[in-house]
Amino acid sequence: MSNPRPNRHQRGSVVVIALWSIAIAALVTSAIQLTAFRQSVYGRESLERVQARWAARAGVEDSIAVLADHTYDPIPDDAFAMILDLENVAHGEVNGATYEILHHSDGKDFRGPMDEHSKVNINLARNRILALNSFRDMSIDIPDSISDWIDEDDDPSILGAERDYYLSLPSPYEPRNGLMHNIAELELVAGIWPEYLRGEDFNLNNRLDPEENDGSQSLPDDEPDNRLDGGWASRLTTYSLDYGATASGLPRLYLRISDTEELIERLGITQQQADLLKQLGGDQSKDLLQLYTNSLINLATGGEESGSMQQDLSPEQVDAVLDEVSITPPYERIPGRTNINTVSAEFLRDLLPDNEDIADEIIYMRNSRPQGITGLSELQDLPEMTDDIMEKLAGLLTTTSNVYSITSRGRSKATGIEIEMIVVVDRSTLPARIIEYREQ
Repeated sequence: MSNPRPNRHQRGSVVVIALWSIAIAALVTSAIQLTAFRQSVYGRESLERVQARWAARAGVEDSIAVLADHTYDPIPDDAFAMILDLENVAHGEVNGATYEILHHSDGKDFRGPMDEHSKVNINLARNRILALNSFRDMSIDIPDSISDWIDEDDDPSILGAERDYYLSLPSPYEPRNGLMHNIAELELVAGIWPEYLRGEDFNLNNRLDPEENDGSQSLPDDEPDNRLDGGWASRLTTYSLDYGATASGLPRLYLRISDTEELIERLGITQQQADLLKQLGGDQSKDLLQLYTNSLINLATGGEESGSMQQDLSPEQVDAVLDEVSITPPYERIPGRTNINTVSAEFLRDLLPDNEDIADEIIYMRNSRPQGITGLSELQDLPEMTDDIMEKLAGLLTTTSNVYSITSRGRSKATGIEIEMIVVVDRSTLPARIIEYREQ
Protein backbone atom coordinates (compact mmCIF):
# COMPACT_ATOMS: atom_id res chain seq x y z
CA MET A 1 0.00 0.00 0.00
CA SER A 2 1.56 3.35 -0.98
CA ASN A 3 2.22 6.25 1.50
CA PRO A 4 -0.33 9.00 1.42
CA ARG A 5 0.84 12.18 -0.25
CA PRO A 6 1.16 15.19 2.09
CA ASN A 7 -1.57 17.69 1.73
CA ARG A 8 -1.07 21.37 1.04
CA HIS A 9 -1.25 22.36 4.73
CA GLN A 10 1.54 20.00 5.62
CA ARG A 11 3.72 21.24 2.77
CA GLY A 12 3.06 24.85 3.84
CA SER A 13 4.08 24.12 7.42
CA VAL A 14 7.36 22.66 6.26
CA VAL A 15 8.06 25.74 4.17
CA VAL A 16 7.24 28.06 7.07
CA ILE A 17 9.48 26.09 9.43
CA ALA A 18 12.27 26.19 6.87
CA LEU A 19 11.88 29.93 6.41
CA TRP A 20 11.84 30.49 10.15
CA SER A 21 14.95 28.35 10.51
CA ILE A 22 16.71 30.36 7.82
CA ALA A 23 15.62 33.63 9.44
CA ILE A 24 16.79 32.54 12.87
CA ALA A 25 20.09 31.33 11.44
CA ALA A 26 20.49 34.67 9.66
CA LEU A 27 19.80 36.55 12.89
CA VAL A 28 22.26 34.40 14.83
CA THR A 29 24.86 34.87 12.10
CA SER A 30 24.28 38.65 12.08
CA ALA A 31 24.51 38.80 15.86
CA ILE A 32 27.76 36.87 15.79
CA GLN A 33 29.12 39.12 13.06
CA LEU A 34 28.02 42.25 14.93
CA THR A 35 29.58 40.99 18.15
CA ALA A 36 32.76 40.10 16.33
CA PHE A 37 32.81 43.51 14.65
CA ARG A 38 32.29 45.30 17.95
CA GLN A 39 34.99 43.25 19.60
CA SER A 40 37.27 44.04 16.68
CA VAL A 41 36.48 47.76 17.01
CA TYR A 42 36.96 47.66 20.77
CA GLY A 43 40.19 45.77 20.34
CA ARG A 44 41.44 48.21 17.75
CA GLU A 45 40.39 51.15 19.91
CA SER A 46 42.11 49.59 22.92
CA LEU A 47 45.25 49.06 20.85
CA GLU A 48 45.24 52.65 19.63
CA ARG A 49 44.57 53.93 23.14
CA VAL A 50 47.59 51.96 24.32
CA GLN A 51 49.64 53.40 21.46
CA ALA A 52 48.56 56.95 22.35
CA ARG A 53 49.28 56.35 26.04
CA TRP A 54 52.78 55.05 25.46
CA ALA A 55 53.49 57.82 22.98
CA ALA A 56 52.57 60.32 25.70
CA ARG A 57 54.78 58.45 28.14
CA ALA A 58 57.63 58.48 25.61
CA GLY A 59 57.43 62.27 25.55
CA VAL A 60 57.57 62.36 29.34
CA GLU A 61 60.59 60.05 29.41
CA ASP A 62 62.40 62.09 26.74
CA SER A 63 61.91 65.24 28.82
CA ILE A 64 63.02 63.52 32.03
CA ALA A 65 66.15 62.31 30.24
CA VAL A 66 66.99 65.89 29.23
CA LEU A 67 66.38 67.17 32.77
CA ALA A 68 68.57 64.43 34.23
CA ASP A 69 71.31 65.06 31.68
CA HIS A 70 71.46 68.76 32.53
CA THR A 71 71.54 67.93 36.24
CA TYR A 72 74.48 65.56 35.75
CA ASP A 73 76.29 67.64 33.11
CA PRO A 74 75.00 71.23 33.35
CA ILE A 75 75.90 74.21 31.16
CA PRO A 76 76.23 76.92 33.84
CA ASP A 77 77.09 79.74 31.43
CA ASP A 78 73.82 79.38 29.46
CA ALA A 79 70.54 79.75 31.36
CA PHE A 80 68.51 78.74 28.29
CA ALA A 81 70.45 75.61 27.25
CA MET A 82 68.17 73.17 29.05
CA ILE A 83 65.04 74.95 27.82
CA LEU A 84 66.20 74.65 24.22
CA ASP A 85 66.99 70.95 24.66
CA LEU A 86 63.54 70.39 26.15
CA GLU A 87 62.01 72.10 23.11
CA ASN A 88 63.92 69.74 20.82
CA VAL A 89 62.24 66.66 22.34
CA ALA A 90 58.79 68.25 22.67
CA HIS A 91 57.45 66.39 19.62
CA GLY A 92 57.99 62.85 18.43
CA GLU A 93 56.54 59.70 16.87
CA VAL A 94 56.27 56.21 18.38
CA ASN A 95 54.77 53.15 16.58
CA GLY A 96 51.75 54.66 14.87
CA ALA A 97 51.24 57.48 17.37
CA THR A 98 52.71 60.90 18.05
CA TYR A 99 53.29 62.98 21.16
CA GLU A 100 53.43 66.72 21.72
CA ILE A 101 54.49 68.64 24.82
CA LEU A 102 53.21 72.21 25.09
CA HIS A 103 52.39 74.83 27.68
CA HIS A 104 50.47 78.09 27.21
CA SER A 105 51.67 81.37 28.65
CA ASP A 106 50.93 85.03 27.89
CA GLY A 107 48.65 84.15 24.98
CA LYS A 108 51.17 81.87 23.25
CA ASP A 109 51.87 78.15 22.99
CA PHE A 110 55.43 77.18 23.89
CA ARG A 111 57.04 73.85 23.11
CA GLY A 112 58.29 71.94 26.14
CA PRO A 113 57.33 71.69 29.82
CA MET A 114 56.16 74.47 32.11
CA ASP A 115 58.87 75.76 34.46
CA GLU A 116 57.34 75.74 37.94
CA HIS A 117 59.96 78.31 38.95
CA SER A 118 58.37 80.81 36.58
CA LYS A 119 55.75 81.21 39.32
CA VAL A 120 55.85 82.15 43.02
CA ASN A 121 55.79 79.36 45.59
CA ILE A 122 52.78 79.92 47.83
CA ASN A 123 54.63 78.16 50.66
CA LEU A 124 57.41 80.77 50.65
CA ALA A 125 56.15 83.23 53.23
CA ARG A 126 58.40 86.16 52.30
CA ASN A 127 57.16 86.19 48.69
CA ARG A 128 53.54 85.16 49.23
CA ILE A 129 52.22 88.68 49.82
CA LEU A 130 54.02 90.04 46.73
CA ALA A 131 52.33 87.41 44.58
CA LEU A 132 48.89 87.70 46.13
CA ASN A 133 48.91 91.48 45.79
CA SER A 134 49.30 91.04 42.01
CA PHE A 135 45.78 89.57 41.75
CA ARG A 136 43.20 92.25 41.11
CA ASP A 137 40.26 90.01 42.11
CA MET A 138 41.58 88.81 45.48
CA SER A 139 39.63 89.86 48.59
CA ILE A 140 41.50 91.13 51.64
CA ASP A 141 40.78 88.03 53.74
CA ILE A 142 42.48 85.53 51.40
CA PRO A 143 46.13 86.16 52.44
CA ASP A 144 45.26 85.63 56.10
CA SER A 145 43.30 82.47 55.30
CA ILE A 146 46.22 81.03 53.32
CA SER A 147 48.68 81.85 56.10
CA ASP A 148 46.42 80.18 58.66
CA TRP A 149 46.12 77.08 56.48
CA ILE A 150 49.92 76.76 56.29
CA ASP A 151 51.05 77.79 59.79
CA GLU A 152 51.28 75.14 62.50
CA ASP A 153 49.09 76.82 65.14
CA ASP A 154 45.31 76.97 65.48
CA ASP A 155 45.12 80.69 66.22
CA PRO A 156 43.29 82.50 63.41
CA SER A 157 44.61 85.74 61.97
CA ILE A 158 42.41 88.85 62.00
CA LEU A 159 40.67 87.95 58.71
CA GLY A 160 41.73 84.31 58.51
CA ALA A 161 40.22 80.93 59.39
CA GLU A 162 41.56 78.04 61.43
CA ARG A 163 40.60 74.55 62.57
CA ASP A 164 37.32 75.53 64.28
CA TYR A 165 35.97 77.01 61.05
CA TYR A 166 36.81 74.01 58.88
CA LEU A 167 35.38 71.54 61.40
CA SER A 168 32.10 73.51 61.49
CA LEU A 169 31.46 73.03 57.75
CA PRO A 170 28.72 70.60 56.55
CA SER A 171 31.52 68.33 55.31
CA PRO A 172 34.23 69.04 57.89
CA TYR A 173 37.95 68.57 57.35
CA GLU A 174 41.22 69.51 59.00
CA PRO A 175 43.44 72.34 57.73
CA ARG A 176 46.91 71.34 56.53
CA ASN A 177 48.88 73.26 59.19
CA GLY A 178 51.92 72.69 57.02
CA LEU A 179 53.27 73.32 53.54
CA MET A 180 50.75 72.80 50.74
CA HIS A 181 51.28 69.70 48.59
CA ASN A 182 49.76 70.97 45.32
CA ILE A 183 48.12 74.10 44.00
CA ALA A 184 44.62 72.57 43.83
CA GLU A 185 44.74 72.35 47.63
CA LEU A 186 44.11 76.10 47.69
CA GLU A 187 40.45 75.33 46.91
CA LEU A 188 40.11 73.95 50.43
CA VAL A 189 41.10 77.31 51.93
CA ALA A 190 38.27 79.51 53.20
CA GLY A 191 37.12 82.05 50.61
CA ILE A 192 38.80 80.50 47.56
CA TRP A 193 36.62 79.19 44.73
CA PRO A 194 37.69 77.04 41.77
CA GLU A 195 36.93 79.78 39.23
CA TYR A 196 39.42 82.08 40.99
CA LEU A 197 42.16 79.49 41.19
CA ARG A 198 41.72 77.77 37.82
CA GLY A 199 40.35 80.56 35.64
CA GLU A 200 39.74 79.05 32.19
CA ASP A 201 42.28 76.27 32.75
CA PHE A 202 39.83 74.08 34.64
CA ASN A 203 41.86 70.87 34.25
CA LEU A 204 45.10 72.61 35.33
CA ASN A 205 47.10 71.20 32.42
CA ASN A 206 48.72 74.51 31.36
CA ARG A 207 47.31 74.10 27.82
CA LEU A 208 44.64 75.96 25.86
CA ASP A 209 42.14 73.17 25.14
CA PRO A 210 39.25 73.55 22.64
CA GLU A 211 36.62 73.62 25.39
CA GLU A 212 38.57 76.45 27.06
CA ASN A 213 38.38 78.62 23.96
CA ASP A 214 34.76 78.27 22.76
CA GLY A 215 32.90 80.86 24.81
CA SER A 216 29.74 79.51 26.45
CA GLN A 217 29.36 76.46 24.19
CA SER A 218 30.85 74.15 26.83
CA LEU A 219 32.24 74.36 30.34
CA PRO A 220 34.18 76.17 31.61
CA ASP A 221 32.95 79.64 30.68
CA ASP A 222 35.71 81.38 28.79
CA GLU A 223 36.54 84.10 26.33
CA PRO A 224 37.12 82.70 22.80
CA ASP A 225 40.17 84.88 22.32
CA ASN A 226 42.89 82.22 21.78
CA ARG A 227 44.33 83.20 25.15
CA LEU A 228 44.26 81.06 28.29
CA ASP A 229 43.42 82.84 31.53
CA GLY A 230 44.96 80.39 33.98
CA GLY A 231 43.64 82.13 37.08
CA TRP A 232 45.76 82.30 40.20
CA ALA A 233 47.31 78.91 39.39
CA SER A 234 49.14 80.50 36.44
CA ARG A 235 51.22 82.53 38.90
CA LEU A 236 51.36 80.31 41.98
CA THR A 237 52.97 76.95 42.63
CA THR A 238 53.80 74.60 45.49
CA TYR A 239 56.38 72.51 43.64
CA SER A 240 59.44 74.75 43.12
CA LEU A 241 62.36 74.24 45.49
CA ASP A 242 65.72 75.81 46.23
CA TYR A 243 69.19 74.39 46.73
CA GLY A 244 68.84 71.50 44.30
CA ALA A 245 70.79 70.99 41.09
CA THR A 246 74.28 72.52 41.13
CA ALA A 247 76.34 74.32 38.48
CA SER A 248 79.02 71.61 38.70
CA GLY A 249 76.70 68.61 38.41
CA LEU A 250 78.04 67.27 41.73
CA PRO A 251 75.89 66.71 44.83
CA ARG A 252 75.29 69.90 46.80
CA LEU A 253 77.62 70.48 49.74
CA TYR A 254 76.09 70.73 53.20
CA LEU A 255 78.21 73.31 55.01
CA ARG A 256 77.99 71.73 58.45
CA ILE A 257 79.72 68.53 57.35
CA SER A 258 81.77 69.65 54.33
CA ASP A 259 85.58 69.61 54.36
CA THR A 260 87.35 72.92 53.88
CA GLU A 261 89.49 71.33 51.18
CA GLU A 262 86.35 70.38 49.27
CA LEU A 263 85.01 73.93 49.59
CA ILE A 264 88.29 75.37 48.34
CA GLU A 265 88.37 73.08 45.32
CA ARG A 266 84.70 73.37 44.39
CA LEU A 267 84.28 77.13 44.94
CA GLY A 268 87.71 78.48 44.05
CA ILE A 269 88.10 80.23 47.42
CA THR A 270 90.93 80.62 49.94
CA GLN A 271 91.51 78.73 53.18
CA GLN A 272 90.36 81.77 55.20
CA GLN A 273 87.17 82.09 53.16
CA ALA A 274 86.45 78.36 53.53
CA ASP A 275 86.90 78.57 57.31
CA LEU A 276 84.49 81.51 57.49
CA LEU A 277 81.96 79.64 55.37
CA LYS A 278 82.20 76.66 57.72
CA GLN A 279 81.62 79.01 60.63
CA LEU A 280 78.63 80.52 58.85
CA GLY A 281 77.26 77.04 58.14
CA GLY A 282 77.11 76.26 61.84
CA ASP A 283 74.49 78.97 62.41
CA GLN A 284 71.07 77.80 61.20
CA SER A 285 69.62 81.27 61.73
CA LYS A 286 71.73 82.72 58.91
CA ASP A 287 70.76 82.83 55.24
CA LEU A 288 73.33 82.43 52.46
CA LEU A 289 71.36 84.93 50.36
CA GLN A 290 72.66 87.65 52.71
CA LEU A 291 76.07 87.24 51.08
CA TYR A 292 74.85 89.39 48.20
CA THR A 293 74.65 92.45 50.47
CA ASN A 294 76.89 91.57 53.43
CA SER A 295 80.54 90.63 53.77
CA LEU A 296 81.37 87.03 54.58
CA ILE A 297 83.25 87.86 57.76
CA ASN A 298 80.43 90.00 59.14
CA LEU A 299 77.89 87.23 58.51
CA ALA A 300 80.12 84.51 59.92
CA THR A 301 81.12 86.39 63.08
CA GLY A 302 77.99 88.47 63.59
CA GLY A 303 79.97 91.66 62.98
CA GLU A 304 82.30 90.98 65.90
CA GLU A 305 85.41 90.87 63.73
CA SER A 306 86.64 92.98 60.86
CA GLY A 307 88.56 91.49 58.00
CA SER A 308 90.54 92.35 54.94
CA MET A 309 89.25 92.48 51.40
CA GLN A 310 90.93 89.14 50.77
CA GLN A 311 88.53 87.48 53.21
CA ASP A 312 85.44 88.77 51.44
CA LEU A 313 83.86 86.98 48.50
CA SER A 314 83.71 88.38 44.99
CA PRO A 315 80.29 88.54 43.28
CA GLU A 316 81.25 85.50 41.18
CA GLN A 317 82.25 83.58 44.32
CA VAL A 318 78.94 84.44 45.95
CA ASP A 319 77.15 82.97 42.92
CA ALA A 320 79.33 79.86 43.23
CA VAL A 321 78.44 79.49 46.92
CA LEU A 322 74.72 79.71 46.18
CA ASP A 323 75.15 77.30 43.27
CA GLU A 324 77.07 74.63 45.19
CA VAL A 325 76.40 74.68 48.94
CA SER A 326 73.49 74.65 51.36
CA ILE A 327 73.14 75.76 54.95
CA THR A 328 70.16 73.46 55.47
CA PRO A 329 70.21 69.63 55.62
CA PRO A 330 69.92 67.93 52.19
CA TYR A 331 66.70 66.14 53.11
CA GLU A 332 64.82 69.40 53.78
CA ARG A 333 62.80 70.66 50.82
CA ILE A 334 63.05 74.44 50.80
CA PRO A 335 60.29 76.24 48.83
CA GLY A 336 61.84 77.67 45.69
CA ARG A 337 62.30 81.19 44.38
CA THR A 338 61.17 82.49 40.98
CA ASN A 339 63.45 82.04 37.97
CA ILE A 340 64.47 85.43 36.64
CA ASN A 341 64.88 83.98 33.12
CA THR A 342 61.46 82.32 32.78
CA VAL A 343 59.06 84.53 34.77
CA SER A 344 56.86 86.57 32.46
CA ALA A 345 57.70 90.25 32.06
CA GLU A 346 54.22 91.29 33.20
CA PHE A 347 54.39 89.17 36.34
CA LEU A 348 57.89 90.41 37.20
CA ARG A 349 56.65 94.00 37.05
CA ASP A 350 53.72 93.07 39.29
CA LEU A 351 56.12 91.47 41.78
CA LEU A 352 58.16 94.68 41.92
CA PRO A 353 55.50 97.43 42.00
CA ASP A 354 57.85 99.81 43.85
CA ASN A 355 60.79 99.07 41.55
CA GLU A 356 59.33 99.01 38.05
CA ASP A 357 62.46 100.62 36.60
CA ILE A 358 64.56 97.79 38.02
CA ALA A 359 62.08 95.26 36.60
CA ASP A 360 62.39 96.83 33.15
CA GLU A 361 66.19 96.79 33.40
CA ILE A 362 66.14 93.10 34.35
CA ILE A 363 63.86 92.29 31.41
CA TYR A 364 66.14 94.20 29.04
CA MET A 365 69.22 92.47 30.45
CA ARG A 366 67.87 88.94 30.02
CA ASN A 367 66.46 89.66 26.55
CA SER A 368 69.69 91.19 25.32
CA ARG A 369 71.81 88.19 26.31
CA PRO A 370 71.52 84.92 24.37
CA GLN A 371 72.62 83.07 27.49
CA GLY A 372 70.20 84.91 29.78
CA ILE A 373 71.15 85.84 33.34
CA THR A 374 73.40 83.14 34.77
CA GLY A 375 73.98 84.58 38.27
CA LEU A 376 72.18 87.06 40.50
CA SER A 377 75.45 88.95 41.01
CA GLU A 378 74.98 90.27 37.45
CA LEU A 379 72.08 92.39 38.74
CA GLN A 380 74.52 94.46 40.80
CA ASP A 381 75.66 96.05 37.53
CA LEU A 382 72.26 97.70 37.01
CA PRO A 383 72.46 101.51 37.34
CA GLU A 384 69.72 101.90 39.93
CA MET A 385 70.62 98.87 42.05
CA THR A 386 70.99 99.40 45.80
CA ASP A 387 71.73 96.99 48.66
CA ASP A 388 68.12 97.16 49.83
CA ILE A 389 66.76 96.28 46.38
CA MET A 390 69.39 93.57 45.93
CA GLU A 391 68.45 91.99 49.24
CA LYS A 392 64.81 91.94 48.18
CA LEU A 393 65.62 90.46 44.76
CA ALA A 394 67.92 87.79 46.22
CA GLY A 395 65.06 86.52 48.37
CA LEU A 396 62.64 86.54 45.44
CA LEU A 397 64.63 85.44 42.38
CA THR A 398 66.99 82.70 41.24
CA THR A 399 68.62 81.65 37.97
CA THR A 400 68.12 77.89 38.37
CA SER A 401 64.97 75.77 38.05
CA ASN A 402 64.55 72.36 39.66
CA VAL A 403 60.92 71.41 38.97
CA TYR A 404 58.99 71.21 35.69
CA SER A 405 55.41 70.24 34.77
CA ILE A 406 55.32 68.12 31.62
CA THR A 407 51.99 68.02 29.78
CA SER A 408 52.44 65.34 27.13
CA ARG A 409 49.60 64.48 24.75
CA GLY A 410 49.82 61.22 22.81
CA ARG A 411 47.67 60.81 19.68
CA SER A 412 46.90 57.75 17.56
CA LYS A 413 47.43 58.39 13.86
CA ALA A 414 44.65 56.00 12.80
CA THR A 415 41.69 57.33 14.79
CA GLY A 416 42.95 60.44 16.57
CA ILE A 417 42.41 58.96 20.04
CA GLU A 418 44.31 61.10 22.56
CA ILE A 419 45.75 60.42 26.00
CA GLU A 420 47.22 63.24 28.06
CA MET A 421 49.69 62.96 30.93
CA ILE A 422 50.50 65.75 33.36
CA VAL A 423 53.70 64.86 35.19
CA VAL A 424 55.60 67.04 37.68
CA VAL A 425 59.31 66.18 37.74
CA ASP A 426 61.92 67.18 40.32
CA ARG A 427 65.46 67.14 38.93
CA SER A 428 67.13 68.48 42.09
CA THR A 429 68.71 65.08 42.74
CA LEU A 430 69.51 62.08 40.57
CA PRO A 431 67.68 60.08 39.49
CA ALA A 432 65.03 62.68 38.68
CA ARG A 433 61.80 62.01 40.57
CA ILE A 434 58.15 62.16 39.51
CA ILE A 435 56.39 63.96 42.36
CA GLU A 436 52.91 64.10 40.79
CA TYR A 437 51.24 62.15 38.00
CA ARG A 438 47.84 62.60 36.36
CA GLU A 439 46.38 61.02 33.24
CA GLN A 440 43.28 61.99 31.29
